[in-house]
Amino acid sequence: GGHMEAQLRNEGEYTVITIRGPLSIEKTQPFRELCLRHLLGRKVIFNMEKTSFVGSTGLQAFFEAVRSLSEESPHGLKVVGLQAEFKRIFQNLEFQKLQMHESEAGAFASFQMQDSVIE
Repeated sequence: GGHMEAQLRNEGEYTVITIRGPLSIEKTQPFRELCLRHLLGRKVIFNMEKTSFVGSTGLQAFFEAVRSLSEESPHGLKVVGLQAEFKRIFQNLEFQKLQMHESEAGAFASFQMQDSVIE
């Protein structure tokens, strides 16, 4: 049981969004707009280590938001700590600018490498 919690923390130019509990987002538009309004300029990491998979309710909304963010953000998007079910979905959806990492540290390092490549 329980409900989903999303916790946001900023570290410099990074925003880490930790999602705990069952992933269920009833309202697609508001969530997507929230992401696009607040996170577009930032380097975003979704931490899903503690997210539980509850079938397809709410997944649509979440993945729409993730798709929009990863496509429209100049930095792309990182997702960490995915469980097998989520990983499969992410792989099937083939987001262009989204990368999966085992840990937040890996995601941070990856952003830093990107930065050093861009002249």
